[in-house]
Amino acid sequence: MYIALLILIAVIFLSVVAFLLTERGKNLREKILFFSAGLDSGFKPGQILLLLKVGEYAELENLQSLFWSLPALDRCIAEIVRRAHQRGTENTEEHQSLMARLYSYRTEVELEQSRKKRGLESTRDIQVGQKVRILLPGVGVFSSKVVKNNSRDLVFDYPSSPKIQATSIDWANRNISVYFWRHEDAGYVFDTVVLPDPLSAGRAILHAAHSFQLVRSQKRKSVRAKCSIYAQLYLVKPGETLNSSLEGDPGMKCLLEDLSEDGAMFVVGGKAMKGMQVKIQFAVHDVVIVMPGVIRAVEYNASTNQSRLHLECTELNQRMKNAILTFVYNVLPEEERERFDAIRLSEEDSLDGKPEASATVGDEAEILPLVSNIDEDALPELPDFAAK
Repeated sequence: MYIALLILIAVIFLSVVAFLLTERGKNLREKILFFSAGLDSGFKPGQILLLLKVGEYAELENLQSLFWSLPALDRCIAEIVRRAHQRGTENTEEHQSLMARLYSYRTEVELEQSRKKRGLESTRDIQVGQKVRILLPGVGVFSSKVVKNNSRDLVFDYPSSPKIQATSIDWANRNISVYFWRHEDAGYVFDTVVLPDPLSAGRAILHAAHSFQLVRSQKRKSVRAKCSIYAQLYLVKPGETLNSSLEGDPGMKCLLEDLSEDGAMFVVGGKAMKGMQVKIQFAVHDVVIVMPGVIRAVEYNASTNQSRLHLECTELNQRMKNAILTFVYNVLPEEERERFDAIRLSEEDSLDGKPEASATVGDEAEILPLVSNIDEDALPELPDFAAK
């Protein structure tokens, strides 16, 4: 009896092994591994099954790449968006919940890859022209920039401060901390020492030792995309409640320069102030977005009398967030993407008749000179109370 049971178990085991070696068995094994990877990534069984179905429809060679490959994720998200649009289910709670989970996971993947790809490990990787803030302990903070980066040391432009006369300081052999923000990455700080350099005597520069101890701070929590979208700006006067309700009356025109699920940067006429409570209203992919928030930073251009405002969003419902993420990741189906690109480019053409002044998503060019040529009526000035 015992021997017969062992033989039966062995036969079943060999049958399973033989089946897994067949084409159907291999397919089953891949689906099991895919399901396991999906659970480890935080997806629900129903969502994993949908991703599996869409991944097979999209003919992905490696289905598990959906859990780490941005192109694979984009390809399948685009297919999900297309199918939901065809079926008219894009506004259902089930679809919005799935999109939220996909976008959240995609953000995690992109930021992690961004950290590995672009994170600085040595000051030798800092680019010439990088603006920095130099902290001299016990003295104060100075502004400067990197003017040269060689294998021996970093060379800074001579520090300046509106309150402290830098030329009165003997910088040689002083310990300093250097702070800077790397474009589309994060903030960094490192400690170093100013090197005496007899060859630079009399020149307005500082030499500093290289460092491998960079501390990365203020990591991005969201992915931003450059854009050129007109929006309506509404100021919340002192005493009024900031909310995300839809505004029926027209607001002041402003131009969005970049956009994320956590906020936006935009240009408006006049002078603004940090700490203002505002909300902006605009549309992306036929979804009206109402984004309330607080102005965290202001860059005022006196020559054009315009302000570039950095808005931190305080609340955003899931449908609006998903619409913004769809724009940010540019994962619309091809036919809708082409339509939107045509609209976007035509809107940019309307800003300035000069072709060379146009800007597209991903351009490194500044947009402020572009909008400085807009008619004054296009960007009306902020009311007086906004600058007080």
